[in-house]
Amino acid sequence: MPNKSEVLLKTYKCLAQVPALVKARYLNEKIINTTWSERNLEQGRSIKFQTTYVSGDTKKWTSLPPIDTTNQSMHAVSPCKKFQAVLRDVEQKDQKESAQYLEIWNETSLIRSVDLTALDLHAKVYTDDEFGSFKWSPVGGKILYVAEKRVPKIDPLHKRLKPKKDSDTTDEDDVEKDIIEIETYRQDWGEALVDKISSIVVVYDVETDEFTIPEGIPDNVCVAKPFWTADGTQIIGICLHTEPRKLGLIYCGNRPSGLFTLTLNNTYKEFGKLMNKTVKGPRLTPNGEHIIWLQCDAGGPHINCMQLYKAKLPLTDETEPQLILDSVDVAKEISGGRLFYGLFSTSIPERCWSNDGRLLFSTFRKNAITAYVLDLDSGKLSEFECEDGSQIVLDVFDDNVLINRRNFFQQDVLLKGVLPASGQENTMSLEQVSVTNVPDSLKDKKFEYMDLSHANNDEVDNFTAIYIGPKSAEDASIPLVIFPHGGPHSASVNALTLENAFLLSIGYAVVFVNYRGSIGAGQKSLAFLPGKCGETDVADCVLATNTALKTFPWLNSKRISLVGGSHGGFLVTHLSGQYPDMWRAVVARNPVTDISTMSGASDIPDWCYVEAGFEYSQVGPIRDDILLAMRAKSPIVHAHKVKAPTLLQIGTKDLRVPPFQGMDYFHRLKANNITASMNIYTDNHPLGLVPNEIGHILSTATWLNEHNE
Repeated sequence: MPNKSEVLLKTYKCLAQVPALVKARYLNEKIINTTWSERNLEQGRSIKFQTTYVSGDTKKWTSLPPIDTTNQSMHAVSPCKKFQAVLRDVEQKDQKESAQYLEIWNETSLIRSVDLTALDLHAKVYTDDEFGSFKWSPVGGKILYVAEKRVPKIDPLHKRLKPKKDSDTTDEDDVEKDIIEIETYRQDWGEALVDKISSIVVVYDVETDEFTIPEGIPDNVCVAKPFWTADGTQIIGICLHTEPRKLGLIYCGNRPSGLFTLTLNNTYKEFGKLMNKTVKGPRLTPNGEHIIWLQCDAGGPHINCMQLYKAKLPLTDETEPQLILDSVDVAKEISGGRLFYGLFSTSIPERCWSNDGRLLFSTFRKNAITAYVLDLDSGKLSEFECEDGSQIVLDVFDDNVLINRRNFFQQDVLLKGVLPASGQENTMSLEQVSVTNVPDSLKDKKFEYMDLSHANNDEVDNFTAIYIGPKSAEDASIPLVIFPHGGPHSASVNALTLENAFLLSIGYAVVFVNYRGSIGAGQKSLAFLPGKCGETDVADCVLATNTALKTFPWLNSKRISLVGGSHGGFLVTHLSGQYPDMWRAVVARNPVTDISTMSGASDIPDWCYVEAGFEYSQVGPIRDDILLAMRAKSPIVHAHKVKAPTLLQIGTKDLRVPPFQGMDYFHRLKANNITASMNIYTDNHPLGLVPNEIGHILSTATWLNEHNE
C-alpha cells in the first residue's frame, strides 16, 4: 500500500501535467497557432509547446500534434507572411549561459542564422514581458528588438606576471590572471530582472544582413516595448526614468515612465505631456494615425486603476492627449446594466482592434478576469459576460476573436467568436476550439463568490472572498485553508492554479480573500489599505473565515490553517499572532515580517513606506517615527503570541522580500517555544523553479496534514 508521501506525489504529478494557454494567434480564419506551457518534472523545468488548430469544411477544429518550442524565446511573422523571425536559445557545452541565435525562415526552409552571442554587438536580448519586443517593420524587411548594452571591460589596476621563460621577451601568454579589478556599481531592475541594467534598441536589416543600434537615447533612460510606426520611419516605445534610482519593476505598475519616439537617424524625443506618470501598453490604432496607452500617476501603490488615453501622431509639444476611459472610484454602469470597476490591467493584446476600430481588452473585475469591448468614438463599453470563470482576450483578426476561458477546476480552454456589430456585443457566441480537461480530483468541487461587508463606519466597508471546495459533506468534516493573496494590490481570480488544485485534491476546502486593497473593485477600495496594512486586511480575513464557517456547515472550525506568500505571508503571520486560537497550522512563503528592516534591503523600499502610510523619500534625515510606525504594523511584534505550528518557505535569492525577513521571524518563534520549521530554496521570490515548486507545495501539504490530524 502506498504511503502518504507517495499519494501526495502522485496527486501532484497528475495536476502538474495540466498545461496553461500562454498565447494564441490567427494565421487566417481557418488556422490558429497557440503556445502552451507545462511543467516537465523529469527535466525539472517548464517547457513550451505549440499546437496548431485547423478548421475544415465541417467547421470543427482539429489539432495538429504539438511541437516543443522551449528554446524559442521570441517569434514574429513578417507583414507579407512569407518570412518568420525566431530568437532561439541554444545551450553551449561548458558554458553557464546559452547562446542566442537570430533565425530567418522563408516558407520552406531556414535562410539565415546569426549567432548574436558571438557577434558581441550587445549583451543578452531581452525576452521578458517588461522590456522585450520583436517586431518586423511594416516595409523594408527590418527586425526590431531590445538588448542589454555592452559595457567595455575596464582594464585592471594590476596584473601579476608569470616567471619569465627561456626567452627574454614577455608575450600575452606570460600574463597571469588579473588580480585587482574595480567594477563600478550599475543598478539593475531588481527581482527577476537582475540582468536588466541598460536597455538599447537594435535594428537588423534582413536584406543587407546588417545590425544598427540607433543612438540618442539618454543614459538615464531605459527603453521598453518599442514598435514601429505605420510607415516604418520611426520607433515608439516606453521610456523608463532611472534617476535618482531604479526601483524593482516586476509586479510594479507605478514606475515613472513616458513615451518616446526615435528615428533611424538617431533623433530621440520624449512626449512632454507625461511628467510624473506611468505609461503601459501603447498600441497604434488600425490606420496608424493615432496611439493609445494606459496611464496612471507614478508612485503610490504598486498597482492603480488606469486611464486610457489617445493621441494623434506624430507626438509633438502641441499634441493634447484625449482621455478615452477614466479611472473608476467605486463602480460605473455600462452597457446592459453591468458594473465596471475600472481598468486594472497593465497591458493590451498585441492585436486588439475590430475592423471598425473598437478596442478589445481584459481586466480584473472582483473575483475574475473579464473581457470587454470599447467603442472609442462613443465611449460605449460592453462586457463579454461569463459567470463561471475568467475570460482573457488573446487575439483579434478580421473581427474574429480568440479568448482564453479559465476556471478553478479545468484546463484553459481556447474559444473563438465573431464580434457582432456595434451595439450588439452582448450577443457574441463563443465556439470551443481546444479540448476541456477536468482532473478527476476536481470534478466534485464547487466555487461560490462571497460578498462581505463590515458593520462599521469605514469609508470602504465591503470586499469579496471565494469559497472553493466540496459541494457538500458531513458537518464539520472538511479542513479549511484561508489563502490571502500577495501584493497587496493584486487579486485572487477564477482560474486553475496548481497549489489550490492540489489542496482541493487532497481533501481541503480553500477560501481566497480579496480584502480591501485588492484590484478590480475600484480605486477607492484599492487606496483604502495603505496606512492600514496589518489591520483592515487582517479584519477582512477574519470576517471571511467566520462567514465561511457559517455558510458551509461541513467546514471544521477546529481545523483551519493559513497559507500565503509575500503580502499573503505577511497576513498569515499577522493572523496567527493576533488571533492565536483560531488556527491549527501556518505556512508562509517569503513573508514580510518586519517592514522597517525590509525598507533598507528590498528592491522595492517604496512599498514599505506607502503601505505603512507614508510617502517614499530618501531625501533628508532618516525619520525614526516612520521606522517605528513600520515596525508597529509588522507581524513580528505579535510573534511571541503565536500558537499554531509554523512552516517558513524561504528563497535565498529573493530580492523582493529578503530571506532574513523569514529567518528572523523563525528564530523569534523558536525563542518563544513555538513549533516552527524553515525550508530554504535556491530561488527568488515566487519559488517558481520546478524542483522548488514541487518542494514547497509538497512540504505545505505535509505540514498541514501533520498538524490537522
